[in-house]
Amino acid sequence: MAYTVHEPAAMAGISARTLRHYDAIGLLKPSRLSAAGYRFYGPAQVDQFQHILFYRELGLGLTAIRQVLYDPGFDSIEALKMHREQLLTKRQHVNQLIANLDRTIAA
Repeated sequence: MAYTVHEPAAMAGISARTLRHYDAIGLLKPSRLSAAGYRFYGPAQVDQFQHILFYRELGLGLTAIRQVLYDPGFDSIEALKMHREQLLTKRQHVNQLIANLDRTIAA
């Protein structure tokens, strides 16, 4: 299945302009261009886009993300596992903050 530039952008809550920028800097290339110049993204590009979003969430800059993604030793499954662990840690921290707020409000 191929997606236009607007579909993955809408799913991620970002602008289509952001995806065009990612293409321009070589971070996320579309799988193909139509004769009219429209970008289309296949499943592999959507997966890569998901990794980009994960790394952006972790605070990495676009240059660092490009280096990681295009490293021949990059293991996407290991990266997903690492990101999951970081999110679990973040969730635990947020839960502790909420518990502290609840105690403060109750006091």
